[in-house]
Amino acid sequence: MKYFTRIALLLILFLAATGWSHADFRVQPVDSLQKLTATQPGVLEPFTSRPARLQAVRGEWECFQIVVTAGDKPLKNLRLQATPLATHLGDFIPARQLQLYRQNYVYVDQPSGNKRQEKLWWPDALIPFSRQSTINIEPGKTEAFWVAVQAPQQAAPGEYFGEIDITADGETARRLFVALEVDKTQMPKPTMRGTVAVYYELLRDWYQKNLNLPFDEKLKRQYYDFLLDYRINAYDLPVAWDSPQAATYLRDDRVLSVRLPPISQPENIETALKALRTNNALHKNFYYHIDEPAPQRYEEVRETRKKLQAIDPAIKQCVTLHPNEGLEGAVDIWCPSIGDYFGLGHLDKNLLAAQRKKGRETWWYTMVEPKYPYPTWLLDDDAQAVRSYGGLMARYGITGFVYSMAHGWGPKPLENLQSYAGTNGDGTLLYPAELVGGSGPMPSIRLMLLRDAIEDYELMRAGLRKTPPFPNGLLREKIEPVRLQVPFLPQTYNGDWFKLANNGTHLIATFRVKTSSLEKEWCAIELAPSTLDERFRFVITARGNGVLERHSREGHFRVEGLEWKYSARPVEGGYEARMEIPLEIVGETKEFRLNVLRRIGGSSAPTVRAFNDAGDITLMPRAQLKNHAR
Repeated sequence: MKYFTRIALLLILFLAATGWSHADFRVQPVDSLQKLTATQPGVLEPFTSRPARLQAVRGEWECFQIVVTAGDKPLKNLRLQATPLATHLGDFIPARQLQLYRQNYVYVDQPSGNKRQEKLWWPDALIPFSRQSTINIEPGKTEAFWVAVQAPQQAAPGEYFGEIDITADGETARRLFVALEVDKTQMPKPTMRGTVAVYYELLRDWYQKNLNLPFDEKLKRQYYDFLLDYRINAYDLPVAWDSPQAATYLRDDRVLSVRLPPISQPENIETALKALRTNNALHKNFYYHIDEPAPQRYEEVRETRKKLQAIDPAIKQCVTLHPNEGLEGAVDIWCPSIGDYFGLGHLDKNLLAAQRKKGRETWWYTMVEPKYPYPTWLLDDDAQAVRSYGGLMARYGITGFVYSMAHGWGPKPLENLQSYAGTNGDGTLLYPAELVGGSGPMPSIRLMLLRDAIEDYELMRAGLRKTPPFPNGLLREKIEPVRLQVPFLPQTYNGDWFKLANNGTHLIATFRVKTSSLEKEWCAIELAPSTLDERFRFVITARGNGVLERHSREGHFRVEGLEWKYSARPVEGGYEARMEIPLEIVGETKEFRLNVLRRIGGSSAPTVRAFNDAGDITLMPRAQLKNHAR
């Protein structure tokens, strides 16, 4: 969209009334980078309508939206239909290159913790018109539609014309005339190793339990092939490694990542390697069966790689961690969280680049953490969050990703997308079309945006599109640095207050927390030495229990043996807590990093920070010791 430096495909929509009797209803085109949220069904929040100027090269997909709002009369049997596109020279693009969907809305009454905290209706599932029941719009209400457009790989350059007809009650109500200018530039072949988990056994169980239908070999291939159309590989092939179909997949230019079986199945891993070698696809392998290992599992990671290298030196072990000294030489594909959530809270681009120079790959992943101001793939985040990944990956040298699951549905995915750790939409990128009378998967808005992002990446990597600027690295808002002096008067955050002092040897923190329940509540002090290579979190629960954690590139783990004091007691309307922390933990310097945290409402609730640092150790407020407390 706005990142393009030249126009390769231009789609301009013009609205034309045809004298239909319901002349007061509205049709508005909207670009794909606005989530059309609603306060109630059919009542959208304010949005910006403008002609959808879609820019793409031959073979590229782009998307836009159409909003239809009824006037003082209902709209019945509403339909949208695209016509073929043609140039004045007779070049032709079939109507199937324009895909039409109705946007399905789900109500989010427990927001995930991103920027929007209101209870809203969010769009996500895209129901194809071929599987859409009758659409009726009540007076004054609105329906939102999604259009995906692809310029064919072999389309002749030039300007094409066509239209999208909107009918109601069997009569043509509006026409959106389409002008499509196709440039000679062509989309490069796929290079990004984007991989998403598709667990065929879980799909089988879900189909049986919720649809009373079998999940057979045909459906397995439908799900795998569907993701390929979006430039994404499922972790595992949908067919046996020694089957003729496996060879077809391994030779497919779109298949770039194939997960090897676990090392506990030596016969299967040998069969897989044979198939990869036979089909000149050994470079497509990755071994990913140790997820987010804590330091206690590092020896397992090291031993696993030794065993893999003994089988075949070409096997690449992928580990979902940031590069660190503890696993140096044991990882072939580093895949940290986008914000190194299990480490120090930010990616070190120099460390990542150093690993690439050693011949290793650097991927990343997103999940329920970190949230805003980081970009997420959660349901209740803005559209730009997903689309930005293409430019971010190109900028940071990231060449692949893993994602927890494509099909993490509950029993009614078109009505509820609550997911892991109090979030919405985590582990869900597509939907079962059987819910609307179809077969196999149907897309989501987030999947469409992710395909756009991957295409951005490929064009940027090939030098055909500039990498967009992103302020503050991955963060979507500027965080102003904060400097504190200790001691200081009581400070208030989120309705609570805390104060900090020091007696020369210890930092003394006092809290007064308002809460209706003492269960699973805690407050904490985070400290980091000026070296910024580790962070300590001193936690005290509302019940008076204390925990000390150390955060480093190797992960988070508890620390024993450091003498610190803590206490808590219930008071009317909440609890009070106090802790004394030895300043030796930050070294001899009088300046260090510090923040104050609180967890409200249990493990799935967000952590509130007194000073916004996005969980990034480099953005933590600087604290300086002054006079001792009296």
